[in-house]
Amino acid sequence: MYTYIIVDDESLIRKGTIKKLSPMSDLVQCIGEADEGQAGIRLVEAEKPDFVILDMQMPGMDGTQLLEYLSGHYPGMPLIVISGFRDFDYIKTAISADAIDYILKPFSREAIQECVQRAISRLENTQTLSRQITDSYEQKEAAYYEYDRQYLTNLILGFHTGEASISSDKLKFINDTHQMILLTLHFSAQPVNFPVQEWLEEGGFGDLALFLPSSVSPTVGFLILFLPGSGAVNTRNLVRQISDSLIQSAFQLELSLLIGISQVHSGLNDLHTAFEETSAALNQQELTDPSQQFFWYQGESSPRSVVWAQENEFLFRIEAGMAEEVLNLTDSLFSWFASLPSFTLGDAKYYCYTLSNQCRRILNSYLKQENESSSGSMQNIVGQIFRLQELKDYYLQFFLNITQMLKTESVYALDDVIERVQVYIQRNYHKDLTQDFIASLFYLNRSYLSTLFRQKTGMKFVDYLNDVRIEKSKEMLSGTSRKMYQISKAVGYDNPKYFFRIFRKKVGMTPEQYRMEKEKR
Repeated sequence: MYTYIIVDDESLIRKGTIKKLSPMSDLVQCIGEADEGQAGIRLVEAEKPDFVILDMQMPGMDGTQLLEYLSGHYPGMPLIVISGFRDFDYIKTAISADAIDYILKPFSREAIQECVQRAISRLENTQTLSRQITDSYEQKEAAYYEYDRQYLTNLILGFHTGEASISSDKLKFINDTHQMILLTLHFSAQPVNFPVQEWLEEGGFGDLALFLPSSVSPTVGFLILFLPGSGAVNTRNLVRQISDSLIQSAFQLELSLLIGISQVHSGLNDLHTAFEETSAALNQQELTDPSQQFFWYQGESSPRSVVWAQENEFLFRIEAGMAEEVLNLTDSLFSWFASLPSFTLGDAKYYCYTLSNQCRRILNSYLKQENESSSGSMQNIVGQIFRLQELKDYYLQFFLNITQMLKTESVYALDDVIERVQVYIQRNYHKDLTQDFIASLFYLNRSYLSTLFRQKTGMKFVDYLNDVRIEKSKEMLSGTSRKMYQISKAVGYDNPKYFFRIFRKKVGMTPEQYRMEKEKR
């Protein structure tokens, strides 16, 4: 039986987690609880558990510090990180600490049991590896070889830092290699029938190249080319020859293959930099030109800035919890990406990233969260997506998850449509709001909206919008030192002169005069 402790400052979470793991009582047993990091360390030192379940955000020593301590003092111990939505960008810390898994609160019984099962698998694998190392030389060498392969994969992905060295005799030559190039391979499906390392050895590249499957994605692999010191032209020809052969062999197995190629690097410690270069190279594939299959790193490039005409409608549908509409609009977004000339995968990633940030801000405004959420972890995941369809699948799930969470807030679940319009204006006054656009959001005819709005409020639509904006500008004038053009922009007026005219009409004085009057009080 394996033992564990749980470190979380919320007693209900601790008790709930233990209860959710009770069906696994024949495999695991909780031998202690702690409500903060220092207490958790004392418990680990006293009880010597097999694995630890810990929260990221706690008083005193928090999860970030506890992870660093445990990974440094107990490197073989599996760590399961549980985290609230607002703590999502701590996941990078969890990965760097070699945590077995992370899981978001609130989590289901099935989810935590799966995490624990993976922890048990790691412990069993570690025990198996330990037994192998005590056997014959051949068994030891096989274990060291597999360890080196995993170690190199972790170096590529940035999961390990520090001076790198190889242990197995089979790969010892790598320690003396002075130049190498990394190729990131992205297959259209898991290459179960394509043993790439065997293919390399049969093709005479066994002493020059090592293939490593990614531990993150089943469709991604890494090929390290160890260069024999030839000139740049020969190196480029060698890379091209291997890339062409790989693509042809994959095609014969009904697989398409994309290859990102790094610059030449001088040592193992550069592998993660090389991976970032291959990712940047793959991100440069143009969505309207699917014919190109391998991409050389040409340096970093700035993402292209574009404006999607349906962006504001999309954000409204998410905020309103309208899942079917969000699904349809996501389809439209990615179809639009694919229609833009010279638009790259990297451009699509950048736009989706900025759009997702807006979605998180909407969600955080309801959940009263001030911290940035999952931007770091999202970049890490999206960084290993190299096809438009995979990018769409990932973000569609993200957008639908946010939509479902906001649906429970019922912000637009008012019976009166004009009240819903007013709520939208009050939350989005800073945007370019036209009567036509508002009518389309609420599936109304423009003239009918105008009539209905006046009947309900006694005001014209434009007058109500201006009233909301001017009230917001008055708050900024009295509560901040922002300049007039900044306030004008912040409340939805692109033209400061127009803002001045509306303000004076509504308030009876200019914005500067209003600020001075407030400062006198």
